[in-house]
Amino acid sequence: MSMRRDPMAAAAEMIVFLESLCKHPEKFMPSDSNCNSSTLESLSSSLVCTVGEISTWPSASNVIPGQVTFTVDLRTINDMGREAVIYELSDRIYQICDTRSVSCTIDRKHDANAVMCDSELSSQLRSSAFAAVKRMRGEIQSELPVLMSGAGHDAMAISHLTKIGMLFVRCRGGVSHSPAEHVLDDDVWASGLALLSFIETQL
Repeated sequence: MSMRRDPMAAAAEMIVFLESLCKHPEKFMPSDSNCNSSTLESLSSSLVCTVGEISTWPSASNVIPGQVTFTVDLRTINDMGREAVIYELSDRIYQICDTRSVSCTIDRKHDANAVMCDSELSSQLRSSAFAAVKRMRGEIQSELPVLMSGAGHDAMAISHLTKIGMLFVRCRGGVSHSPAEHVLDDDVWASGLALLSFIETQL
C-alpha cells in the first residue's frame, strides 16, 4: 500500500477538501486585498460547490485507476471571491497531487460572472407579488422573501441587453427541474396575478 500512487484516493481527498472549503471558506481563505471581510461574508452566505461527475479508467474493481476525472461546479454571488476560492482550491489540488506522487491537470471549461437583478425591477416585482397574494388572501401575515439564485438562468444571457428581474414559484421541498417537482395551484395562480399586475404597472 505504501508504494501505491492512487489517483482515486487523491481525488477523494480533493473532493473532501472542496466540501470543507465551501462550507467554511473563512477557515481557508487568507484575509488580504483580494479577499477582504465583505468578500468572506459574501462567500459564507452564497458559496456552493458541487462535484456532479466522476469517472475512472480503466474502471475495474480490482485495479488501481490509471486516471480519475471529476467536475467541480463552483458558484457564488461574488466574482472576486469565486476567483479566490478557485485559486485556493487549485493550490491545494496541486499540493495533494505532489504529496501522493500523482500528476494532475485542471481545465477550466466554463466561466460566467454573477449577474445582479435590477433593484428597481425587483422592487416592482415584489410589490406585484405582494398585491397578488393580498388579492387572493385578503391579508399577508409574513414578508415575501427575496432570494439569491445560484442557477444559470436565461436572464444571464440577456442581462447585457436589458434590465433583468425574476419571479419564483415555490416548489414542494425545494425540488425543481425534476419529475418530483410539485407546485400548488394557488401558487401558480398567485404568480400569474403577480405577473399581470406587474405588466399593468408598466403600461
